[in-house]
Amino acid sequence: MRQTNKREPLDTALRGESALHSSFRDPDGYVFSYNGEIFRCVNPSYELAYKQLMSSGLYTHLTDTGALVSHEEVSLSSSHPLFSEGKRILRPMQLPFINYPYEWSFGQLQEAAILTLDVLAASLEHGMILKDASAFNVSWHEGKAIFFDTLSFSLYEDGSPWAGYRQFCSHFLAPLALMSYIDLRMQKLFLTNIDGIPLDLTTKLLPWITRFKPSLSIHLHMHSYLQKKKAATRDKLQVSLKKKSLYNLIESLRDCVTDLKFPKVRTEWGDYYSNTNYTVEQARNKKSVIMAWLEKVRPSRVADLGSNDGTYSILAARSSELVVAMDVDPVAVQANYVMCKDQKQTHVTPLVNDLTAPSPAIGWHCRERSSIFERLRPDLGMALALVHHLSISNNVPFSNIFSMFADMAPTWIIEFVDKKDTQVQRLLTNRPDIFHEYTQSMFEEQAKVQFSIEQRHHIEGTQRTLYLLKLKGALDE
Repeated sequence: MRQTNKREPLDTALRGESALHSSFRDPDGYVFSYNGEIFRCVNPSYELAYKQLMSSGLYTHLTDTGALVSHEEVSLSSSHPLFSEGKRILRPMQLPFINYPYEWSFGQLQEAAILTLDVLAASLEHGMILKDASAFNVSWHEGKAIFFDTLSFSLYEDGSPWAGYRQFCSHFLAPLALMSYIDLRMQKLFLTNIDGIPLDLTTKLLPWITRFKPSLSIHLHMHSYLQKKKAATRDKLQVSLKKKSLYNLIESLRDCVTDLKFPKVRTEWGDYYSNTNYTVEQARNKKSVIMAWLEKVRPSRVADLGSNDGTYSILAARSSELVVAMDVDPVAVQANYVMCKDQKQTHVTPLVNDLTAPSPAIGWHCRERSSIFERLRPDLGMALALVHHLSISNNVPFSNIFSMFADMAPTWIIEFVDKKDTQVQRLLTNRPDIFHEYTQSMFEEQAKVQFSIEQRHHIEGTQRTLYLLKLKGALDE
């Protein structure tokens, strides 16, 4: 980060490389990094709204309930490089890992939608309203959704409609409906529609039966029709909405969101840990070894790749502050989400992510939303029952796999599954075995290019071996 040795206006000092690339759309302020921490600049244009937020009791209510990220105002001397007349500097509670809606399970997106409506309702009770309803204003943190955009609140004017209604429908209602009625993978439309899934596209994709669901008919189908009609006529739509009607709108949207159900589908690996080829004793052996290695390393942040339903993620959470549990299977990630909620697990963040096509850097200048690898940065990675899927199902050589692992984390717990294992044989059922280099000796040879093998443990009675790897040149704490 460029050092500022003399007093400069805030825009000059921070609008360059230290301002976050995701924060440029709101004229009322922006977020920036300084000395490794995140800060928010509040412009004078937001002063009245900020005072209402802080004095009305809304901020206290939302932070006390854990719905909104708390912050502290930073008092600066006029000689401080961050000082700028007429602007406020806030230091928000630091979120260790920002995640995005196209990475959430159905349940996580549904919970974020309800949170947004709760924040909106609370705002109205305190003379304010949300000026937008972006799903990117929410992140998953300590086992629940949390709202973090302090500048999303504006003063409520009697009779004014909710400006965030369209955005709520395209950011929350549209993807939830598509996931519920068509396919859980429809969530990935977010990647090519960063400002929400267009309602006209949504209504074309949804089955006809949704037109006979009153809430979906109003908020998606009729909404889309009116949008197209307005665009065709170019007439300015004048709408007056009393506060009571806004509350009714909120309840209607809430009912619509909660009525959407997780689809009854089965996927190939959605119940992997319910149908493994381990015996109870072998599973216990595997867990004890992994737990001992985790206790030895004591990582602060763990990435559990191919986490399935989170069985081993929760194990890792016993000795880690944060476990990011990623799997390509949305059914498995939903199961992980449900288990974390049931167990009140606050250290595991389940995410849907495909390692062969991971969340990329997208948005303006391909910098507005960071890639998963830019955000993840774990101390330790786990790849349990994963490598054979990458190698055989996706034809990724060992050398490429270990190169990616080396870029991600300095320490790894990896499970090698021999070709004789029934799960590997399952992968080879309908394809020729062209994977002549898929051997344990080749696995170890390629691992040693960039890692040292600290420990290995064969799980007795199985075709599986656990490895503890350390990146060559990595420094011990």
